[in-house]
Amino acid sequence: MEPVKGGGLVNLPSDAKKIFDDLHGGSYASYAVRFAASFPNICVVLSGMGSMEMMKDNISFMKDFKTLDEVEMNAVVKVTDILRNQHSIPCTACHYCTDGCPKHICIPNLFADYNAKIVFKDWNSDFYYGVHTTNAGKASECIKCGKCEKSCPQHLSIRKLLETVCSTFEH
Repeated sequence: MEPVKGGGLVNLPSDAKKIFDDLHGGSYASYAVRFAASFPNICVVLSGMGSMEMMKDNISFMKDFKTLDEVEMNAVVKVTDILRNQHSIPCTACHYCTDGCPKHICIPNLFADYNAKIVFKDWNSDFYYGVHTTNAGKASECIKCGKCEKSCPQHLSIRKLLETVCSTFEH
């Protein structure tokens, strides 16, 4: 799910998009995958794809692979800084955390709702939080058992983050 954040790089903030767009060199995902493939001793980079268009994009920049040049690497660093300063929850929506949750909380959906509200100022996020908790647990229902954190590949402090989600949506 890394380095493209489980597809999260598709919806970059406008200032981050501008940095990549100014390079005129490829899709946002292409920079992330090429970044990972540019490290020494990397032989294979796996990329999840959800459409033929995504597959064609991946083939286009990996067929005659070129490591990131200095300008592209600087752009990746700038975009990374922008993303880190957004205070978003860096969940990749792998859903490993949901298996075995005794309260059936769909954690990735709630984190996506939070990110939509905080990062993208999406006024629909309150509605979606309601939809995502209609037949599943709310953030406030977490019993802090920790099962979710043991399976999180991002090593997120899920229990603490659910408290933040709760205070954002369940005031």
